[in-house]
Amino acid sequence: MQLADKIRLLREATRGPDDVFALRSDAGGVGAPWSPVYSPLSDDNVYMHLAGLIEIGSYPLIPVDDDLPRVWWIAADFDGKRQGTYWTDDVRKATRFLLDSGANVLVNLSRSARGAHVRVLFKEPVPAWMARRWMQAWLEEAEVVEDDMRDYPTSFDRLIPPQDTLLSGFTRTGNRRPGNLIGSPCNGRLAKQNGGTLPIDPERAALGEFEPDGQHWHHVAEAIERRSWGIVELAQALADAPGTADLSPPAPAPMPRLYGNGAPLPTVDARGVLDFTANHCEFMRYVRQPGAFTYHLWIALASQLHRYGEEGRSVFHKISAIDPRYSAVATDRKWEQTADMHPINCSTLVGHGYRCPHLGTNRCGGAAAPAYFHERAYYEPL
Repeated sequence: MQLADKIRLLREATRGPDDVFALRSDAGGVGAPWSPVYSPLSDDNVYMHLAGLIEIGSYPLIPVDDDLPRVWWIAADFDGKRQGTYWTDDVRKATRFLLDSGANVLVNLSRSARGAHVRVLFKEPVPAWMARRWMQAWLEEAEVVEDDMRDYPTSFDRLIPPQDTLLSGFTRTGNRRPGNLIGSPCNGRLAKQNGGTLPIDPERAALGEFEPDGQHWHHVAEAIERRSWGIVELAQALADAPGTADLSPPAPAPMPRLYGNGAPLPTVDARGVLDFTANHCEFMRYVRQPGAFTYHLWIALASQLHRYGEEGRSVFHKISAIDPRYSAVATDRKWEQTADMHPINCSTLVGHGYRCPHLGTNRCGGAAAPAYFHERAYYEPL
């Protein structure tokens, strides 16, 4: 296959907005390795990625005037580096279920080759919220998402994009907020190093076979050729998806706000924002584990959830009920007693018995407390 064909295929399989792409830097130091580059992705950029000279990624959310953002693809990220997880089993089941649903699937190994990205490609840009809800329904049907019935943790990390909407406003450099990214397949350096980022046969992945077969460009070309779902087809697939997927579009995301010391905190009334925090903040994951609760962490949890109003109260009860000492009356009383608290900072949580594994890094975009974690959803990858 000619180089020009490879460049075309990779661009098509990872297509995002025309005004921004992601670039990775491994220069060291504390901070997120990926950053947005606000310019069109050139063929030279793609060539350098294929040669292993740089690593590029794409931001899936495409802004649409007076409408919710759209995507050319939706991806599920499975992280095999998590202790106690079995990523090959999770990816096998997810791929099988997605293929059986009639979706067009492209699977590639992660950078470390200890995990995988399972991507569904569309023939036209589709509403991100529809793609996410459809994909989430099938991942739940495949039983690869976090669930109390699982005997071991899941390797499923998140959907890309992990949000339905783009935060309005601008970054400190005056650019629009791009959302989250995913690294692109077929990086020459990682492929030679360990097979990382290489696409594999989805039918073989559905059988639990993940060794690259040397036909990675064939798998990319085939995935692009098989695209048949647009908005109409996805809407029907969402209506037919297992479970009870919500068919109503979400509200636009709220603008971020800066708060001075002692300033009152407004309620964030957006269920998708709270869901994102509950699913991806390490503190929120931790307190959902049986036996993790202490009284001080219980108070800290309430201080975070008050920002979400009645939705926060509901989650406070749900998490509190994991503890065998749970009492609805006592939980409501504690909720009222903590109403005036500001969110307890991540650094302060250490004194309460919990140390986040990401403390001191830029993984959460400078969010000082779990209550602000949702703002991280609109910047760089988790």
